Amino acid sequence: MSENVVEIDIALPPKGSAGMGGALPYRRPRAEVRFSLENGEVRSGWVPPRVARLYEKALPDLPCTYRSAMDALMELESHVCFTALTEMQSRREHSSHEVRSKLQQHGFRVTSIDAAIERALDLKFLDDARFMASFIDERLRRGWGRRKIELELKRRGVDPRALPGYPEAFFSAEDDAERARQLLQRKSVPETRAFEKLVRHLVGKGFSFDVAARAARERIDDDA
Repeated sequence: MSENVVEIDIALPPKGSAGMGGALPYRRPRAEVRFSLENGEVRSGWVPPRVARLYEKALPDLPCTYRSAMDALMELESHVCFTALTEMQSRREHSSHEVRSKLQQHGFRVTSIDAAIERALDLKFLDDARFMASFIDERLRRGWGRRKIELELKRRGVDPRALPGYPEAFFSAEDDAERARQLLQRKSVPETRAFEKLVRHLVGKGFSFDVAARAARERIDDDA
């Protein structure tokens, strides 16, 4: 049976169309690449539109084997996948879990994603420890408490306990108390149920109840 490709057609998704969603990992629409073989058979491959557009500009010379046509498409996808990863990292630091999730949503294959992440980790372009340290520092400057920071890191697929020196190198009871006091200094004391409202505000920022309660009492006393 002939495996030679005699025609390649590319169908890009309509503008504004939605991805498959549901249980599938990708959320954005993908493009279909159709390979017509000499024997009349048509085979399809699905790739992100960005990959399909580049493939369309550099189609293999026809006729060619189906395997060589697919190899060229998959090699191009792997290249574009790594490029997409570097673009994400150039905008802000991501965890490897975040990168994987976003690349899946764009419609890249698991093998392309695995290769891109492995390469980025080897090059230290992607580093979960660096991401966590940077994230903690930036959120502390925003006034977040330890609990909220830990919950958000876990949501992003990383465990701060893997950081050397965690938590002592990043948090202290004195620093937590001072951040809580500073946050409340920027808030007026409510006229009713002041203690409850101030504590709830700090707990929502990720501070423990004990830290929040002490800071709330101090703020109310200062305002008396």
